[in-house]
Amino acid sequence: MSKGKHVKPSPYSKPKFKKSLLFVLLSLALLCIAFDILTPATDTKSIASTNEQENVSTSEASVEPEPVVIEPSKDENMELLIKYEMEKYNFNENNFYFFFYNISDKKYYFYNENTYFTAASTIKVPVAMYYYDEINSGNYTLDTGILYASGCYEAGGGNIGSLYSVGDKVPLKNLLEQVIVNSDNTAINILMANLGYSNVKKAITKYSDETIPDDFYTSNIASASFYFDVMNYLYEHQNEYTTLIDHMKKSSMGKYLKEYITDYDVAHKYGSYSGYVHDYGIVFTEKPYLVGIFTKGIPNSDEVIAKISKDILDYNLGNLDVNSLFPEEENNNTLNTTNSTANTNS
Repeated sequence: MSKGKHVKPSPYSKPKFKKSLLFVLLSLALLCIAFDILTPATDTKSIASTNEQENVSTSEASVEPEPVVIEPSKDENMELLIKYEMEKYNFNENNFYFFFYNISDKKYYFYNENTYFTAASTIKVPVAMYYYDEINSGNYTLDTGILYASGCYEAGGGNIGSLYSVGDKVPLKNLLEQVIVNSDNTAINILMANLGYSNVKKAITKYSDETIPDDFYTSNIASASFYFDVMNYLYEHQNEYTTLIDHMKKSSMGKYLKEYITDYDVAHKYGSYSGYVHDYGIVFTEKPYLVGIFTKGIPNSDEVIAKISKDILDYNLGNLDVNSLFPEEENNNTLNTTNSTANTNS
């Protein structure tokens, strides 16, 4: 073939090209049809799989984690603090009874908690609780008149004895306020006489799981353990006793447990009779706690209770290192004794 000469295409070359193009088009069409047939099944499977995963995720998200259960445990630092207070004020098992419970972390410490002592006016709290229960149950109202029976007058704080006379019907609201805020003895006598002394004492045992001695029903006695149960019940059901707790916050005119606590509410009730001086209640810090300090024959006991209460507050707030209360040489002696014992045992 000479250079530069044009070669004419064969008359069969284009038809052959047309057949190839048709084949390609037909092949593409078949592929599209196959794709259309297969695609819905694939999409359905994919959607089903996605929905299944979403359901699993939703199911997993709807399952709430189980709450962490904190078991009550002994507060060893509080034990050291009370050891320090006992040495400082010459306390012993014959003149000191105590409970402490941190509601947040469930740390507790009791001392001499099962010994019963003269309760004095501390008994007024569970009696008031019982009457609020009766009000909540519809058996009484705050306006119900309670008979001022003969023999109920008793000197002391409050105004029931001066405002009312024997034979009067005293509004329950007034009795419940005066019996707590001003520790009115006439008010508590009227409340007890209304139902009968032993009946009231039996009724208030529902606030405790303690095994109650028979003398409890005929005498004004209690224990630190019993009063811990009362305070714990009061705290756990505080929505049922809002008025009572408000009255307890006003009680004692800034003395006893609350004397040196100025930044937090303290709902408490003191008692004082024949050398027995007590106070117990709820201290509403960021980590609320229950505390009861009960004493017998301790000089200047109201001030002693106030100072111990302040130490407990500082400990609760993290402002008191209990170990700092003990002299360094005592800690060293304790350490040496421990090491000596360990060496002997080894």
